[in-house]
Amino acid sequence: MARVRWAAAIALIVAMGIAAPAMAAQVPPWKAGAQVREALFDAQAALLLGEGGRAAAVERAGRAYGGRLRAGLRRGDPAAHRDVRAGLEAARRARGATALSAARGTVQAALYRGAAAVTYDAVTAGDARTARAWLLLREFRTPTRYTRPGADATVALRELERGRTSPARARLAVVKDLLDSTQGEARERLEEIGRLGERGFAARRAELAAQVAGAWPLLAPRYRAERGAAAEREAQAAVAALRGAAVRADDGAVEAARADVARRLSGFTAAPFTPEEQARRANQLAKFVSLIPIEYDHGVEGNRVTVAFEIQEGLAFSTAAEAALADLQGALARIDARTTADVEARLEALDGVLRGAQEDPQDVPGVGEVEAQGEAIGERLAALFPDAWEEQSDEGDFDLIQISLDRLEQQVAAGRYRQAEQTRVELYAIFEFGPERRLQAFDPALAADVEGLIWFGALDRPGLAELVAGQAPRKEIRATHAVLDDKLADVAATLGDSASETTVITNAAIIVFREGLEAVLILAAITASFLGPNRRKRRPVLLGALAGLAVSIVTFLLATTLLSSLQQYGEKLEAIVGLVAIAVLLLVMNWFFHKVYWTEWISSFHKRRKALLARDEDARIAFFSAQVLGLFMLGLTSVYREGFETTLFLQSLELSAGLRATVAGALLGLAATAVVAVVTFKLQRKLPYKRMLIVTGVLLAFVLVVMVGATVRTMQGAGWLPIHSVDLEVPYWLGTWFGIFPTWETLGAQAGAFAFVIGSYFAAEYVRVKRPRKRTLAAQRSAPPMGELDSERVA
Repeated sequence: MARVRWAAAIALIVAMGIAAPAMAAQVPPWKAGAQVREALFDAQAALLLGEGGRAAAVERAGRAYGGRLRAGLRRGDPAAHRDVRAGLEAARRARGATALSAARGTVQAALYRGAAAVTYDAVTAGDARTARAWLLLREFRTPTRYTRPGADATVALRELERGRTSPARARLAVVKDLLDSTQGEARERLEEIGRLGERGFAARRAELAAQVAGAWPLLAPRYRAERGAAAEREAQAAVAALRGAAVRADDGAVEAARADVARRLSGFTAAPFTPEEQARRANQLAKFVSLIPIEYDHGVEGNRVTVAFEIQEGLAFSTAAEAALADLQGALARIDARTTADVEARLEALDGVLRGAQEDPQDVPGVGEVEAQGEAIGERLAALFPDAWEEQSDEGDFDLIQISLDRLEQQVAAGRYRQAEQTRVELYAIFEFGPERRLQAFDPALAADVEGLIWFGALDRPGLAELVAGQAPRKEIRATHAVLDDKLADVAATLGDSASETTVITNAAIIVFREGLEAVLILAAITASFLGPNRRKRRPVLLGALAGLAVSIVTFLLATTLLSSLQQYGEKLEAIVGLVAIAVLLLVMNWFFHKVYWTEWISSFHKRRKALLARDEDARIAFFSAQVLGLFMLGLTSVYREGFETTLFLQSLELSAGLRATVAGALLGLAATAVVAVVTFKLQRKLPYKRMLIVTGVLLAFVLVVMVGATVRTMQGAGWLPIHSVDLEVPYWLGTWFGIFPTWETLGAQAGAFAFVIGSYFAAEYVRVKRPRKRTLAAQRSAPPMGELDSERVA
């Protein structure tokens, strides 16, 4: 029996010995790497706390570095494998915290470097599954509220596994992602070394320096390709000097070496950017810089900080701007090294102002100084950026919108609803002046959905404005955020596929026809009562309409050469033009065509005709010229309002597909409009005069109500009027064709306009009919009876 027990025990031991390597081989690389780092951290903690177990922790790290992890590095990157073994041996022999920390930094950097090499090889072979297993053992660039975590490599491997991309394209995405994160972490570690200075953090400084030195071989090939072999050798020496000084804890030498490495890495971009990515990053940089003074203004009054949170927000934008500038610095320096250095210095100074405001909130620079600095940086960036970078970048806008949505959700979670509302307004401004302007020309329904989700609600979901105003919990914000994410993905897909020439021609034709139809209705309503002797009054109206068309064409031609001007101010200008058109239309309804004014003016004219004819010729001509000028301006503004709005939409199409397709579609739309105009005016002549007057009044009232609704909505979009939503589901086409939107402001303004029309009609009826009748009756009552008159005559 005892022999059986001993045999079972021996068998168990042998089985465990055989299973242990097998189990180690099955541990995923990322998990084994994490075990190595954790074990070395335990060794550091034991050494610092003076407790036992340091040697055991190092041995545990050695055992964790086995199986699949060690085999992969030995095969994929022998140099990294040797560095890991050397680091583990240095950790065993280390007698102080500084040496042990440097050894841990060396091991960690070598693990990341070796894992990258194995990942590259697996992607090249098309083995997405292996690549995904090794990709997790990597550096991750530290995300902020204004920079989202990089997931390009993960997405590329997923697409490779599904057969949607080639190994070469996937490898490029993985290389760029890993190089970008490696360089980003190296930059942050150099900055942290500088901040630690002489504060007694020698061990932490040594670990950081060892990580920078260990990551250098991953960056060296790109550095050599960009700056040459000699520069690469000098940079390698500088990195080694930094590590050596940090291990020796030589404070002066550490700072000198750190500054030298930072100088050599300045302007270097490890991950090669495509022109599109450069434009996208430039767009982000410009917007981050522009937002810094805004946040500062929200948080400072006079020379004192009143809202510390706003300073923190401005500092986050400053950090994001510095990161974006670092990514573009090499390309910008090749354009103008001096201006690039000036931008860097000014941005650092602005960052210093914000940090100083955090440390001493009672004495800070005024808002004007920060605004001037932000404007100066913006002007220099505009001078530096190539023309291609200045073009509208929808991808950059989508990034900022997503960043703002994440930020808004975090602010709601923290109960900062006022800040959340500011963030919501900022993200709407990005959408309004970026993707929405183009989207309106391609898919107005989708634009209405996105705008509704940001403002008053859509798709059976309350809007962010409503939720924030009601201080809704984060759960409800997140639900609307999820729906908005789906719609924004649809927007990106729509704009990405929108450059088809057929699509552009069709949309341009629809836009011109839609706006032209409204202009035809206005002109038909205006000229309906010009019959008989008044037919000559049609001429100034039609001449004004032709002038409006000509001015619209000139506006479009100017927009093609000054694309950014109308893009920036288009909605505000549209609101102004709309207000002018409404004013003129009201003038028409209540001066030229309303029977009370018309009748009284004609009566007055007959009474004064002899006096007028007796006057000099110039005065009579001036009288008629005022009427002609009014009719001319009526035709001009009626057409130009529609022409201006059409120009804004066509400008967006031109940005997508060029001038030729846009003009072709516009001409097609004009032809369709002309056909409708001919048919309308022919039908107009066949209607009886009285019926035509009724049709005229109905058309004018309809056009006025539509124009008021659209103009008020435009003023809301420009930020001139508030938006209070109505719990009413309104299809987008009602807004597009009839100017009906589910807000109290738009519906109230339309109701007011309609009430004005009806009220003025009854007022006119009172003045023209009822008031004279009352006066007649009153006169009859006050007159003496006929008998008395006869007796007086006899007497």
